[in-house]
This record gives sequence, structure tokens and C-alpha cells, in this order.
Amino acid sequence: MKLDTDVEQLLAHPRYWLMFALPWPTADQDVDMAEAAYAIAPQTVPDRQRDRMLSDAVDLLGFTEVYAREHPGRRVVWLSDVTRWLEWEKGHSWSALGVDWEAAITELSAQPLLGMFMTISCRAHLHMVNTARQCTLHHTDGQPSEVLTDDERNAVHEALTTKLKADWPVYIRDMLRSGHLTVG
Repeated sequence: MKLDTDVEQLLAHPRYWLMFALPWPTADQDVDMAEAAYAIAPQTVPDRQRDRMLSDAVDLLGFTEVYAREHPGRRVVWLSDVTRWLEWEKGHSWSALGVDWEAAITELSAQPLLGMFMTISCRAHLHMVNTARQCTLHHTDGQPSEVLTDDERNAVHEALTTKLKADWPVYIRDMLRSGHLTVG
């Protein structure tokens, strides 16, 4: 199916995605992959829908938009990226800004938005939730400690960006083809 309108192109190829980690679904140490991330395209959320959302969700989307404008090369924006930016570059925290980020992501997860659940590795999940300048993992099973590096974080970003760039347009086309999404 060819996408004919500018709106269809916007839906299939958004400027960026907001991705946040969901709770890791198991305590089983042997589970390395799980559906534990969710991605949305904030610019596809209509104003009339934002008007019905909790202010925390609207504010989180607003700060994400500012982050995305200041980081135009970043196609996948993690909630932890925005949190780091707020703390490290802007000197703020979500709570100081009056935003309950947990309520915001709960609201965004529950909304009927164009969103995609993502299966990620446990290691990718660790990067997605990490907001520290430096994070050292200490293992209880005797394995040596290890540091989550910025190079590895960037590699996870690149892998998830590649995956979304490939899968998102197919998802949008399938939604349009099935009639679950209409453009008028």
C-alpha cells in the first residue's frame, strides 16, 4: 500500500519516537529478552486527545519535544534521555517541575495512541532506565562488576532506531490497510 498523503507520511515516518522502559516482567535470571519497552510518536497525538490527558502526560510530551528539538539527530528519545537532560543540562528534576513521570507513562501506556511494544534485551533495559552519570553493575553470583558505558548506550539507541525505522512504517501501513487507522 502506497502512502499518498502528507499525514500518512507523518504517521509512517515521524521525526522521532518517545520510548520508555516498562517493568521487566520477570525475576528469572535466565530471561534475557522480554517485551519491556513501549514507543510512541508524540507528534501524531492530536491536540484534542492531549486535552483529555493528565497534565503530567502532556508536560512529559512537552519536555520531550523540547529535548527532541535540541537533539535533532536523535530519532529515538528515551524517557531516561529526557531525565538526564533535565538534570544534567537544565538543573531540574521531574518532581521540581511538578511532573509525576510515573503517572505520565501510565497514562501514555493506557491511551489509544499509535504505539509499539518492543522486545528488548535485559542489558538494553538497564540502559533505558539508567539516568546516572556512571552506573556499575554488581553481581551477587560472584561475576565481576561491570560498568554500563556510553558507547554501549549509544549502540542500543542505534539498534532500536534501526528497528523502529524498519518496523514502524509497516505497522502504520497494516493499521491503514486493516481500517484500524483512518486518515481523513
